Amino acid sequence: MRILFIDTTSDTLIIALNKDNVLVDKITLNNIREHSVYAVPKIKEILDRNNMKQDDIDKIVVVNGPGSFTGIRVGVTIAKTYAYTLNKEITTASSLKNKVIGHTGYDYYISKITDKRDKSYVGIYNDKYDTIFEGLISDEELDNKLKEYNNYNIIDNNEYDIEKVINYYKDQENINPHKVNPNYLKEVI
Repeated sequence: MRILFIDTTSDTLIIALNKDNVLVDKITLNNIREHSVYAVPKIKEILDRNNMKQDDIDKIVVVNGPGSFTGIRVGVTIAKTYAYTLNKEITTASSLKNKVIGHTGYDYYISKITDKRDKSYVGIYNDKYDTIFEGLISDEELDNKLKEYNNYNIIDNNEYDIEKVINYYKDQENINPHKVNPNYLKEVI
């Protein structure tokens, strides 16, 4: 299976290509603000480098948030367009869950992205990466929530293992491209 991976949720653009469970190529552009300018040309570049055409892709995995409002929309729109026009499978990936996939040794993993309003986007996952909670909450609310869990690891950096993430999502349920939407987490107070 050939999977195209697209992440435009932060100021880092990631385009990756996975073939038969192996990451064969990736393009990472750091500190950019214009994903709409770079994303499609970088998709073409990665396909050309690997002697592939758009139609050779079997599935698209797109990170649909949370993250940069405009960035999320760019990636989701590109992925939906490719999936619909080329009749390809598509599934979404959570930027919060991506950061915990591949980590081991704990019963729970907490992923955190600090928001500009003294709150954080938080994801809580068990050791199989099943979602227990995702939402926008204050540090105080997070502290209270963490009292429910033992043996957890908080991961608040933006890096993740792209190959493990793609392999996690490759067997996830496909979505009708028209139903793929940005995930703008909302306050849960």
